[in-house]
Amino acid sequence: MNAAGGRTVANTEDHGPGAGLFLALVPWVAFTLLAQHSTLKLASVASLVIAVAIVVRSLTTGGVKALEVGAVVAFAGFTVAAFAADHSTGVWMARYSRAIAAALLSLIALGSLLFTPFTEQYAREAVPRELWSSPRFKAVNRRLTLMWAGVFAAMVPFHIAAGAIDKRPTNIVFNWVIPIGLVLWGLKHSKAPAEADEAMPAEAA
Repeated sequence: MNAAGGRTVANTEDHGPGAGLFLALVPWVAFTLLAQHSTLKLASVASLVIAVAIVVRSLTTGGVKALEVGAVVAFAGFTVAAFAADHSTGVWMARYSRAIAAALLSLIALGSLLFTPFTEQYAREAVPRELWSSPRFKAVNRRLTLMWAGVFAAMVPFHIAAGAIDKRPTNIVFNWVIPIGLVLWGLKHSKAPAEADEAMPAEAA
């Protein structure tokens, strides 16, 4: 096998999470949008419904993922808390709900490392089964999962600051501009391993 062929295999093993991950994040994005423009109760119920629908879809297409189950549990908890809380507690929860959601997302990502890194569950959809147990594939996805856990955790203090200041300009910057920037940074670095392999000079076998 020549070096180019070796890089092809390596790039396949380096494959990060695919489109399935973006679908799994839909309930979290919906929660962020609705918690700002609607009530916490509606945001929680709507996100829970979306999360359950994604789990049902996964049951019929290839298996439920940790991030999807975590979303159902998280938004079920939000729903119960939103309806059970008194007015002052509800106001506090609505103000800091995005920070709580980002922290939960980070914990779900870290928790998946105890079993199967959540990015690996999505990467398997685009990688041949024979590569799932390769050390490189495992290592890349552990790194990616840790990176995304860090990205989600990094959002928490900004969401807290937005809730504490509670002004439109800081809301835009701390709840949207910075978190979106962190996600874009994560997406860029999710592609880094394959790009690095492509940059390697070709050598004869």
